[in-house]
This record gives sequence, structure tokens and C-alpha cells, in this order.
Amino acid sequence: MEKRYIGLIRAKKPFMLPPMNNSAPPAANVVDWTHNGDRVPLSLRWLRMECPCFSCRVEQTSERRWIPGRADDFVATSIDQSEGSIEIVWASGHVTKYSPAQLQASFEVVNRAKLDTHLWGGGDEPTRFDHDAVCAGGPDRMDFLAMLLSEGVAILTGTPSIPGQVEVTMAALGLPLRETFSERVHDVRVDPAGYNIAHTAEGLPPHSDYPSYTHPPSGQVLHMLENDCEGGDSLVVDGWQAASVLRETASHLFEMLISVPVGFRQYSSDRESFARQPIVRLDPSGGIIGFRYSNQLMQPIAPTDPDFEDWLDAYLALTDYLTNPANQRRFRLDGGDALFVHGHRVLHGRSQYIPNAARHLQDCYFDFDDVLATSDRLRGLARAKPVAAAS
Repeated sequence: MEKRYIGLIRAKKPFMLPPMNNSAPPAANVVDWTHNGDRVPLSLRWLRMECPCFSCRVEQTSERRWIPGRADDFVATSIDQSEGSIEIVWASGHVTKYSPAQLQASFEVVNRAKLDTHLWGGGDEPTRFDHDAVCAGGPDRMDFLAMLLSEGVAILTGTPSIPGQVEVTMAALGLPLRETFSERVHDVRVDPAGYNIAHTAEGLPPHSDYPSYTHPPSGQVLHMLENDCEGGDSLVVDGWQAASVLRETASHLFEMLISVPVGFRQYSSDRESFARQPIVRLDPSGGIIGFRYSNQLMQPIAPTDPDFEDWLDAYLALTDYLTNPANQRRFRLDGGDALFVHGHRVLHGRSQYIPNAARHLQDCYFDFDDVLATSDRLRGLARAKPVAAAS
């Protein structure tokens, strides 16, 4: 494993000062805080909103008790600083005190939930980790979580080939399962009565699961119990990388992927799911945070839609990237291998196989937010208790 992943998870991130805000409030509403030689302009209203005292917060849980309302709640009558500490008296009579440690803790929270991702193309298979070592905790678990956060894919080897084991493994990792309309733990093998192409021996092109939900599961585990058939090798491809390439090379097509809603449907004899959403989802700053793609589950777009022709050009370009073996990682899952994927980023699939021997896989879903939260907890970024309020 490359050292960058080990460093990403084991080393606690250094204290990062917040970026300068060019649209900061007038100087009268700013406190110039100096810490370790750095000057940080802090909004007075921010300082009031984040007051750490136990009048404003529930001491047991650190949740907010104070509800902002009146204008004079944010009017300061005096401000004192000493050795990095700040004390503010407000017109309401309330007193806010910050120690340097409390301010630093607030900045660490501001920087949470920002993935340090590494986009990738084809090449080597996903990194493998020992199941028992990862479940035992310590550095191996942190490295495994770091890889999932960075590349969106990793494999556990040596997972006991026992039906239902995936639930035991997920419990050991502290990752709760997410229910869908399929079974909690879903059996994937040749089944003439199956409702999905996965229940045949046909090849599965790259896809994400349950694009037919408005909010699809963001994490998936595919645990191979036995795989003695000829063929049926696995593949993964980075959807965020595919979208980024299209954004750089054909921005007008990328716009179609983020703006034109597409219908997806998955159903069985007694269940139904349908959602209509764009293929690519962005965060408020324009970063790619969601990707749904399943050629087999996609439903028609209205032929009269004025964007259809441009959207189809975008879809063809995207599909060409996703199905090109040069952009994929191909490998074989043997019995005892468990493939973890970020369901809003990494697409998975398999080659066709000959059902001339046993092939049995079980999969389940989880929320990828729990991967990030568990990683933060192990790295010390999620404190069990808040930093003590200043006296």
C-alpha cells in the first residue's frame, strides 16, 4: 500500500486556520484573534452563535440550547483578549468565553466531512486487506477506511465463507446496514425466478445499485462465498473520474449530466422503486458528490424533450468511458473476498460466466457517511465529549 493512505488516516490533521473571507463583515463586527503568530478575523456574530458555555449548550451532550433571536444578542459591549483567549460581554448581559483549544476545536469541525479523494483510471486491482486484522481494529482498520475514503473501493480477504457473515463483519466494523426492498442480505446466484440481471450468468456492465431510489445506498459490500465457475471476473470503474474527464473535455455535455433528470426503475413481483434524477450530482461549490448509472435500469426520456439530443451525446460519451477496459480495474473475487464500494462513486460489474460450478455471492448496503464518521472518531476528530467550557 502506498504510504499516502497510511499517512492520511494515522496522522491527526494539523490545526488549519479558516480561510480569509473576502466578504467579511465590517471591521467593527470582527475580532482579530492572534494564535501562534497567525491573525484570524473572527465574526462577532459567529462567536456568539458558537458560544461554548453551558448556558448556551447542554453540558451532557454539547447540543445547542440557546436559540438566537433578538438583534442585541449580537451586540458586544466589551471584548478582551489574553494569550489566545477571548472574553466578550454582550448587550444582553451574556458573557462568552473562548480558550484557544475551544476555538481550535470549532475550526476542526468546520473542516470535517471533506473527503481527500484520489481519482483513478484503469490499472492495478483494488487494494486488499486482511479481514481479521481490519476487524481487530488499530492501524489496519484505519488504513482500510482511509483507502475507502480516498479511492472508494477496497477488498477484505479471508472473510469467512459463511452465509450471513457479511452482517457479522459489518457489525465488527461499526457500519450499520441500510435496508432496501431486497433482502437485508441479498443472495446473488443463478436463479430462473430472479428479478435482476445479476441472477443470470450474463455479464454485468458497470453500474451502481438502486439508482431507482432518490437517495440510493451510498455504500455496498459484495461478499463472495464461493466462485468456482469459469469466467465471472469482477470490475470497478471510478464514476467521479469519468465525470471529471467529461467536464474537462466537453463541458457542454457535462452540463447535460448534471441538469437532465433520468428515470430509473427496479422492481420484483411484489416490490417497486422508481426515481428520476440527473446522473451526476454536485455540491454547492461544484464538486462531484453523486453518480448514478445503470444502463439496464434506465427508463425512457421523453422524445420531445428539447435536451434529449444533447443529453444522448453526453450519455454516449460517458458510457464509452465507463465501458472501456482501459479505464477499469479488473480482478477476480474468490471465496472469502469481500468487495467494498462507495455506491455514489464507484461502479461495479462482472464478466459473463459459465454456470458449470458453484458461484454464490451475498451483498448488502450501508451509508458511506458512517465510514467517514468512524474514520474521524478513530483519528480523534470526533470527540466523545466537548472541550470543557471556559470558566
